[in-house]
Amino acid sequence: MKKVFPGEILHILPLPNGIIIAYVAERKDTRASVNYKMINFESGTVMNITTAIYRLSKFGNRYQTFEMQVQNYVTCRAVLLENGKVFVMDTNGSAKLLDDNARTEWAGTLRYRDEAPTDLVQYGAALWASFRENGVLVRYSLHTMREELRIGGGQASTFSKPEGLWVDGDKLVVCNAGSKKLWQVDLKTYAVADCMEFEEPVHQYVRIDDYELVVLDSGVYLL
Repeated sequence: MKKVFPGEILHILPLPNGIIIAYVAERKDTRASVNYKMINFESGTVMNITTAIYRLSKFGNRYQTFEMQVQNYVTCRAVLLENGKVFVMDTNGSAKLLDDNARTEWAGTLRYRDEAPTDLVQYGAALWASFRENGVLVRYSLHTMREELRIGGGQASTFSKPEGLWVDGDKLVVCNAGSKKLWQVDLKTYAVADCMEFEEPVHQYVRIDDYELVVLDSGVYLL
């Protein structure tokens, strides 16, 4: 592994040839100052970027309209869907499905046993959500926003504090912060397999072409 950026990482966004990193630049009491970096894999450059570029990458071209639908544009989760639609969710589980003009098609709350999801990803006509404290993954229909399937949960759950999710083909990569491992779920058979272990909790995984990156406690690493 190679460390590409140190520090307290809030989230990374994938780009066609790199990533955008949202990180804590400074903490004072309960407040955090957040800055943004862009890393280009082809040139190897690391540069400061504005909040506008971060928001454009997260919400799409109409980011100024979409970001008004959430409480915090950094900590929220946004899934860019087809036809310009965006699914947004705040950390308390309050969520909306918005059309390309930011009009609400559905609004509600995603929760499992009083816990809000940590992360969301799309696979086909469904959203997968991770619930960290309950050790469970839940699939929701994008048509009805109803729960369709659950994997894990309970004291014997395969997942230990699952956080970041990433869809790689027909595989769902799950970051288990508790066990410091990456797991894969076959989204055709729902078989679960252990694929990689780290020395620190793993919070996020992304793959861009041949580049695989993870967010650990100490920063962003290239696998």
